[in-house]
Amino acid sequence: MYRFFVILFVSFILKHVSGSEVQTPKIAIIGGGIGGASASHFLSKLFNNNLKIDLYEANKIGGRLATIKIDDNEYEAGGSIIHSKNKYMQEFAKLLGIEHRPTSEQTFGIWDGTEIIFEESGSQIFTLAKLIYKYGIQPFRLHRYIDSILTDFTKIYDLQDKGQFFTNVTSMLAAMNKEFPELLHVPFKDHLLHLGYGEKLIDELVSAPLLVDYGQTTNIQSFVGCVTLSAASGNLWAVKGGNKKVPEHLIYRNGNVNVMPSYVKKIRYTTTNGFPMYEVHYLNEDSIDTIKDHYDIVILATPLTKDQEMQIAFEGIPMDSLKFVGEYHTTVATFVKGDLNPHYFGLEEELDTILSCNSTTRINSVGKLETVEGLSNNKLKMWKVFSNATLPSDVIHSIFVNVNEVKEIVWKAYPEYSTNVRLDKFKLYDGLYHINAIEWAASAMEMSAIGGRNVAILAHNEFLKKFVDKPDTHQKAPKVEL
Repeated sequence: MYRFFVILFVSFILKHVSGSEVQTPKIAIIGGGIGGASASHFLSKLFNNNLKIDLYEANKIGGRLATIKIDDNEYEAGGSIIHSKNKYMQEFAKLLGIEHRPTSEQTFGIWDGTEIIFEESGSQIFTLAKLIYKYGIQPFRLHRYIDSILTDFTKIYDLQDKGQFFTNVTSMLAAMNKEFPELLHVPFKDHLLHLGYGEKLIDELVSAPLLVDYGQTTNIQSFVGCVTLSAASGNLWAVKGGNKKVPEHLIYRNGNVNVMPSYVKKIRYTTTNGFPMYEVHYLNEDSIDTIKDHYDIVILATPLTKDQEMQIAFEGIPMDSLKFVGEYHTTVATFVKGDLNPHYFGLEEELDTILSCNSTTRINSVGKLETVEGLSNNKLKMWKVFSNATLPSDVIHSIFVNVNEVKEIVWKAYPEYSTNVRLDKFKLYDGLYHINAIEWAASAMEMSAIGGRNVAILAHNEFLKKFVDKPDTHQKAPKVEL
């Protein structure tokens, strides 16, 4: 009897200390890419699976992580490489039992539009000797500098493990390194010149990866420039079966997530009993206008600039909270089955990968492909060409011979970067959050996963504050494992 009264008393105290009973949150996530997938995963952990998520995706789960099927093989059509220090992508793969895809060594050359100005050798020692002969020790100095940037960047993982969150991108970057926000406002070339690097190095070794990864020049803001070069300072990998398997598995294996194959047209904000409440207006699979309401939290995991094909209207929210300036860069991925014509690049024999360092060339890169299973076919070679515009047929047949098949995918792939001052926010309004704000710092799979976790921690913390009257001076939420 004594034990019964103790339990009853403790239950009474706990109920009244909290102020009120915390309800099960109903959450809408718009977008089924890696950002939305990671947010759904971390929210489920933070709420101990006591939540309901409707995830709206107008196309396919995976977003810009997508594959293309040619004959009986699939190839990466979107984000294709993952850095060895990308903690979340590594841990997602381990958690989900996903294999790393084997890759083979490939030789590359840098092309200036007329000739190959640097060509990798079969021997690493010879390649290093050629680098020193052409650029001195500057490539090694640059490598150390980028490695220091990457070391500071990885501080975000400890911060998020401790439950720290950020309402805007600038404060997140400043927490990693107080100088990071300044990099957003300086052209990358100016930044590197200020650090003492020569124009030749910048115009060749630095320009080439920027054109490949973002289709843009060294006028890009410096933080995203550093992120681009970080790919050269570690081992790269991909997911066997396609990188899209990560968001697919995170979403479909999560029992708290209800996938809604729908196009969201409008989000309407109201209040009920003093609490925010959102309606989501959408077109369902049968193209019927439908409304689903009473969402406590809405998370936008999709770009919101004016140039996006599927625009979302907002109602009941002050317009100054919804300023999405800028636009996304259009990149074209052309898949060609055939043989590379080395003479187009001033070569006698083909290379596996050719990177342009000249923004006026018709293509930014061309590279030999393996399937998402890690297989290659030397008899029927498959190539992927990146360009900023559709390639005319005569250009394709100049770059390649024995062309058997050509397929094209046009992407609004990543932001058009500049050094204009931006104030991108993860929190747009009460209960309304935007993961893709992080892309204006840099666009990559890991950046989206970091943005997804930040929004999950932020939304969880603010939701609990509605029910528990506790001051939030340190901007922290409970620690949660991946």
